[in-house]
This record gives sequence, structure tokens and C-alpha cells, in this order.
Amino acid sequence: MDILTHALSGIATGTVIVSFSDKKHKGKLGLIGLAGFGAVLPDLDAISLWSKFDSILGSFLGLKNSGQEIYFSKFWYSHHGFLHSLMAGVIIALLSFFLIFVLKRRLKMFSFLDLLQNLKNQKIYVFSFIAGFIIHLIEDMPTPSCVWGGVNFLWPSKIYVGGAGDIWWWNNYDIFLIVISVIGLNGIVHVTSKFIRINTRKITAVVFFLGVVLSLYQIKTRDFDFNYTGHTPKYQQFEIKSKKIQEKILGEKLYNLMLEFDNKIPVNF
Repeated sequence: MDILTHALSGIATGTVIVSFSDKKHKGKLGLIGLAGFGAVLPDLDAISLWSKFDSILGSFLGLKNSGQEIYFSKFWYSHHGFLHSLMAGVIIALLSFFLIFVLKRRLKMFSFLDLLQNLKNQKIYVFSFIAGFIIHLIEDMPTPSCVWGGVNFLWPSKIYVGGAGDIWWWNNYDIFLIVISVIGLNGIVHVTSKFIRINTRKITAVVFFLGVVLSLYQIKTRDFDFNYTGHTPKYQQFEIKSKKIQEKILGEKLYNLMLEFDNKIPVNF
């Protein structure tokens, strides 16, 4: 799935998590931001497609394979490999927490109990990042198998999960609009809670759940199988078909608006 929808899905997740936090405004924005960042980070493994990867990183690390070969292979560091695993999310979250903790202490001595107590106090931030990270992995599962056959969710196991081909890689405008709606509705709930006493936890969770259910319905009711293994000569045909499906779902006017937006942004969407 595209990086924009990934990021916004993380933010949508964050709008629920903040309902369970007693942090102030700045802290809640931090939680939402962390979930969004976590939802983007798994695609850092696509850096191997960077035009200067071979001459800079590849040369520095002494890699025998080119960036293109790494990206489309099943090395642990390839796309949909380690960085698309639950373990990666947990390791990155805990390691980041530890580094921030040490820097805040300005490298002074601390006890293991201090570290655990701080982790207990800040656990919602760690959870927010991991939750956004996991959302990304789940959203990649309905995409085509391609050369990977899903995502290496259970790393270090070599089992890859997903690769269903229910949706195309990009232009899933209907899912994007559902995610935006969840963010908007939960945003309204949080603003309203400042003036009216409401159960923000329950409402935001229900809104998010309904968004997930509706997204799953949209994903599973496409009238076309986009799946392929390896590489496909029908790439352009699949993309055209995906857009035709979107036009059928959204209607001509809304589809054209989304297509215009798609053409204006510099990332695959």
C-alpha cells in the first residue's frame, strides 16, 4: 500500500490511543505523531532503490549485491523482510526509548530499576509507535505476492504472511478516504470532549473499528485478482484496472478529484 495511506493509518490509530492517555495537549500530539512515524518506518527498507545506494551505502558496507537485487530478493534486510516484522517494531521502539532515556540523563549513571520505572511511565509512547508500525504490516498483507510472498511478519522465522493480491500497490482511494474519515471523526470527538462529557475511549475505538471493518469489506470485495508472483508484464494493465475499480466505487466526480490529487503529489498514491 502507498506511504501516504500508511502514515495516515498510523495517525488514525493514534487518535484512539490518545483517548487512553492523561497526557496534556503536547503529549497527545506526540503520541499521534509517533503512531504516524511508526506506520511509515517499515518502508525504510526501500532505501535500496535509492539511486546512490550502490555508490554510497553499498560501497561503504561492502555489499556484493546491488540495491535493486537487494530490494527484490528475500535477504533479511530486503523489502518486506526484517523491517516488515513485529520483532523490528518492538526492537526499534525499545532501543529508541533506551537511547532517549540515556541522553536525557546526560550519560549519568542510572540503575536498571530507574530504566524500568521510566519505561513504565512512558509505555504508552512505546505502544503508540509499535501500534502504528503493525498497522503498516497489516496493510501490506492484501497486496500482491510479487517476489516476497507477503511480509516477514514473524521474523526471525522465514515465514512470509499475506501476498493475497486483493488490492493493487497504489491508488486505493477508497481506503484512503475511510482512513481520513476516521481521523476526522475522532478529531471531532476529541474537540467535543472539551465541552461535553463523553466517553472518548469507547467512541474513538468504535469509530476506528468501523473504519477497519469497512476497509476490510472494500478490500475483500474487489472484483479482480491482482495477485502475481515474481515479476509481471501486466503491471500497467493491473494499475489501469485498479483505477477503473476506484472509479466504479467512488463515482466519476469523486474519482476525478482523487486522481487530480494523486497526480499532484510526488509519491506513489
